[in-house]
Amino acid sequence: MYKKFVTLLLKLLVKIYKNLEATIVELKHQLYFMDFEERDSDVFVVTYLKSGTTWMQVILYNLLTDGNMDFEHIYDVSPWPKNQSIKNEPVSKLNSMPSPRIMKSHDDYSFFSKEIKGKIIYVYRDGKDVAVSLYHHHKNYRDPNITFDENFEEFFTKEKAVMNWFKFNKEWLENKNNLPVLYVTYEQLKNNFEETVARIAHYLNINLTEGILNRIREHGSFEFMKEHESKFGLIPPVKENKVYNEFIRKGKTGEGNEYMNDNQIAFFKKKYIEYIKPFEHKL
Repeated sequence: MYKKFVTLLLKLLVKIYKNLEATIVELKHQLYFMDFEERDSDVFVVTYLKSGTTWMQVILYNLLTDGNMDFEHIYDVSPWPKNQSIKNEPVSKLNSMPSPRIMKSHDDYSFFSKEIKGKIIYVYRDGKDVAVSLYHHHKNYRDPNITFDENFEEFFTKEKAVMNWFKFNKEWLENKNNLPVLYVTYEQLKNNFEETVARIAHYLNINLTEGILNRIREHGSFEFMKEHESKFGLIPPVKENKVYNEFIRKGKTGEGNEYMNDNQIAFFKKKYIEYIKPFEHKL
């Protein structure tokens, strides 16, 4: 009895700690943005995790600048404000960046103000492929013993989870506040790259020349990004027992069905019809 009580107590304390930690992170993020100076030229790349965020950052960087790749990490030229707030970096660093600023975000829809300046590019990726990419990401960087089923449950089946895939995408696709959003899918980038880049350029009022397109095609290729992964992947903390060369993994589509069992596929189809299908026309 005593051991069971201690075990339950420890589990409760861990849950409380995790919730408190998440609350503190979110509070720091909110406070950080209170001093953020918005501009009409701002461009936010918003995605669910592992949905082509870095790829879009590279595309936009090459579209909106001269494409000089002589930077240490993509965050130097296309920052992730939430990450900066967690690291206690001053917001003045972001406010002093030249325009146009390209900023990454995995924030849910409610975070963005109705009066937002600038524009948003939302990248949507097939959830089944997200599940696979997210699984490998967490296996490489967070928990080497995690199973695909455990990862799927955490991010897809738990409806009250902060990063539930269905809820997150549904709210962004619904866009009830009519935020200035351009929807781009990962699959469009894979299958109709030039046409999709042209649509992005039109949305941002950029004259897309053949030279710019060639630069985007080169720097946005899987081969280039994999070769220069240190510029795009996770920045290693002071740890020795983790793998940090698998951020750019395969960049493929259609892997989901190879990993998901029949029950997971049935569950996904049911939730997709409920949450995503009403907004398919936006994709």
